[in-house]
Amino acid sequence: MIALIAAAAWGALVVEDARGLRALFESAGRYSPSFSPAAIGETLRERVGVNLLAEQREWGLARKGARTLVFGAGAVGLIAPVSDARRARRAMTAWRLEATNRAAAIAGRRLLLASGRKAKALLAEMSRGKAAYALLRGPASLWMQLMPPLQSATFALEASAAGLIARGLVVPASQAALLAGAAPASCEGAPPGCLRAGIGPAGREVLAFALRQAGRPPPAENTSRFTARIDSFDLEQLSDQPSLPLAVLWSISYDAPAGQGPALAGQLDLASVASALAELTPLDAIRGSGAAGVYAAYLLYGSLLRHAGPLTISGKPAGDAAEVELRLPISSR
Repeated sequence: MIALIAAAAWGALVVEDARGLRALFESAGRYSPSFSPAAIGETLRERVGVNLLAEQREWGLARKGARTLVFGAGAVGLIAPVSDARRARRAMTAWRLEATNRAAAIAGRRLLLASGRKAKALLAEMSRGKAAYALLRGPASLWMQLMPPLQSATFALEASAAGLIARGLVVPASQAALLAGAAPASCEGAPPGCLRAGIGPAGREVLAFALRQAGRPPPAENTSRFTARIDSFDLEQLSDQPSLPLAVLWSISYDAPAGQGPALAGQLDLASVASALAELTPLDAIRGSGAAGVYAAYLLYGSLLRHAGPLTISGKPAGDAAEVELRLPISSR
């Protein structure tokens, strides 16, 4: 699933009320400063001009109305409603001239900003105003166009100082069910990570795709349930970038008896991940780019990992699609 989302063709974060997201980043920022509202806001100002967590008055934006952060391959953009077109045009022109990889326009009462190597193409796409994300409503929503065997995912985001809850619909590319029946029973022994599901034909396609990405054989054609578990971590395997999957020791089994819970269930103990990464030292980082990247990530985000989670996922069939809920709590202690 992570590989599918990472390869999303494009997507959008639609924000009508940023207070929940700001509270979320305040909590996360206590443990990892790069997730603080100030750090996120600085990135937003650089990439799309407007800090959505604390909007600058010089942009002349309307007080109400959705702000849409659009991301695609090679560019990121913003669509926002305008109340003062003259002020918005002045700020837009100044921002666009600060770098050569930026594009901007005002279309009707909408401000369009984009940056990146494909900024002009993304600006043209945003100006059409007929994308699926244009229909999203609520404090914050996320829409992604995914690659086959999935088609799209849409989530309503409930963000707060206590963490993030995402509830929504994942749609397959084929006219076949993602989930079917109940998942197997919980993993024995409380491993760091466990994912289990009862799957339909489209679910088998997704599982086969994920296994191919991991260098594993696909499931049998009649597979109806699976359980994947992370048993431990072997950080001695880390060297260059291709070594990253070797550091996670995991297994998968098929068609265990159905349990009593939902069709999809899983969790990842982030504190266990942090404990494993804490064993790394600067000497480990010299083994290669993969080891160095993991060590740097731990220095930046290790404290947040220790205070967040477990990350959980659950789901049930909704026709061929799947209703999915993800939860990521953040501790205040």
